[in-house]
Amino acid sequence: MSTPASTRFTAVAGAFFYLQATSLYNNVRRRLQRLRQPKYLLGALAGAAYMYAFVFRHFMDQARSPAQAMQAFPSALLPDLAALVALALLLFLWLEWLFAGDGAELGFSETEIAFLFPAPLTRTALIQYNLLRSQLLIFFSSFLLGLLFRRGSAMNGHPLQYATGLWLLLSMGRLHLMAASFTRERLQHFGLSLWPRRLLVLLLGLSLAAACLLPIRDALMPPAISSWSEIGKLHPWFRGIIDHAPLAWLLLPLQWAVAPLFASDGSSFLRALPAAFGLLMLHYLWAVRAQVSFEEGSIAHAKKRALRRSAMREGRLHERAPSKPRNAPFTLHASGMPAMAFLWKGLLGAGPLYRLRSWLLACVISFAVAQWAALQPWSKPVLIAFGSGFLMIGVWGMLFGPMFMQRSVQRLLQTLDILKATPLGGRQIALGELITPTVIMTGVLLWLLWTATLCFLLTGGSAAFTPPMIGAAAVGLALLVPPLCALMLSVPFAGSVYFPAWLAPEKGASRGVEVMGQRMIFMAGYILALMIALLPAVLLAGLVFLLVNWLVGMVPAILLTAPCAAVVLGLELRLVLGVLGRRIDAFDLSQELR
Repeated sequence: MSTPASTRFTAVAGAFFYLQATSLYNNVRRRLQRLRQPKYLLGALAGAAYMYAFVFRHFMDQARSPAQAMQAFPSALLPDLAALVALALLLFLWLEWLFAGDGAELGFSETEIAFLFPAPLTRTALIQYNLLRSQLLIFFSSFLLGLLFRRGSAMNGHPLQYATGLWLLLSMGRLHLMAASFTRERLQHFGLSLWPRRLLVLLLGLSLAAACLLPIRDALMPPAISSWSEIGKLHPWFRGIIDHAPLAWLLLPLQWAVAPLFASDGSSFLRALPAAFGLLMLHYLWAVRAQVSFEEGSIAHAKKRALRRSAMREGRLHERAPSKPRNAPFTLHASGMPAMAFLWKGLLGAGPLYRLRSWLLACVISFAVAQWAALQPWSKPVLIAFGSGFLMIGVWGMLFGPMFMQRSVQRLLQTLDILKATPLGGRQIALGELITPTVIMTGVLLWLLWTATLCFLLTGGSAAFTPPMIGAAAVGLALLVPPLCALMLSVPFAGSVYFPAWLAPEKGASRGVEVMGQRMIFMAGYILALMIALLPAVLLAGLVFLLVNWLVGMVPAILLTAPCAAVVLGLELRLVLGVLGRRIDAFDLSQELR
């Protein structure tokens, strides 16, 4: 006797609901249990305070006067917002079809694959489960933005209207991405491989763009606007473009999709709902009818995602590629400083890009490009802008680059017992672990300094910053970069070695506001320790600069200040290495991570 279809659907839906509810409950329960540990409790408090101060309070203030959010936007252009968003969606869909890869894959986790794929479920049931699971995040984000932050009130609509419209749009987008991946897989089965399909999509997009824009090419030039009060002239110009066929036909379904989002009152919202729900149902039918075999793609996607997460835990941006033989960065002799062996191993693992020849080649290319740019009539403002940009990137890298080495410290904690078993002292281990990131960071910052100096020198300088002053400042900064990098890298290194339990996350633990709070506490401690460490060098450098500048001049003062500050930084680094060495000698991993 066969089971009725409605009974089977109820059983499957109940199992799906139970799986999602249990997973959510266990996730919340695990997060709450972690708050018993002080490191997670303090992190949660810091993260919650940050979210309130910089996110929720800001949105709550907007909720008290939501109309202020749109006061800066011209009222004459408000009716064009929906068409503008529809135009952006059209461009996004074309780019998604153009750059999407092969294979139909759904975002199942490894646990869901092991639990659901062997079960007696159809592909349609798995698709429905995947869609229902994605609805949790879509529903939460949509109604959080609409109801809690009262988005939509600025457009004279009820926040519930905005939340519903956003939910419809995001759900439609999720269905479209799924159905499009199924369709591309079917096209591949029919013989249309990746690059021919991309070429076809490119030609189709260019043909449609030509068909839409060529008939109105004389009207594409926007009207001249001399003041902000004349911004309303853009309304008839924009409407004249998007209301012209065939662009109007292409935008029509997309305007139906975004119409509930931009409805100004309840009646217009109700009138826009049927078309939007109709598009949602059409996308659902498309996804169900176009379904293909996605099991292998989902398994490969889950494996790739697990490898990516493992790589991020180890401090890498992507999964490790198959290893290939690499040339040694330099000749490692049988005897010498142990730190050179650490540097050899670190540069070998970093890859062939981190070699002296690569750095020299980058400097030569920068010199050639800067010389070519200096010959152009537009060179001076461009060179000043690029020089300032390279300097800002260097300052940002100097301040926050050391925080990215915490993952390498996690690998150190895993191998510290092995290193301590070798005939190496703690000071040698600390120096060895710091030397590779110091060399890499120094090389990058020196290249940025070289490029910025070239840009400024080729402009001829100015009355306030003459070429000799620029050259002297560059030489002084180049002397300061190596000890400063080493000292700044040792600050998070010391925090990780002294507080390893705060650094090492639980295996498989999800990241939340408590982990974000931990990172904030580490960042605050890093900045405080850095200010204390730099204070002696700054005071001595300031005194030397004032004295020499008063006696001799600006350029000699700059050239003498940098070595004095570098000596102080070197002495501090020697002291820090001694402290870190004693800490590593007394380090017991089995006790510290409790």
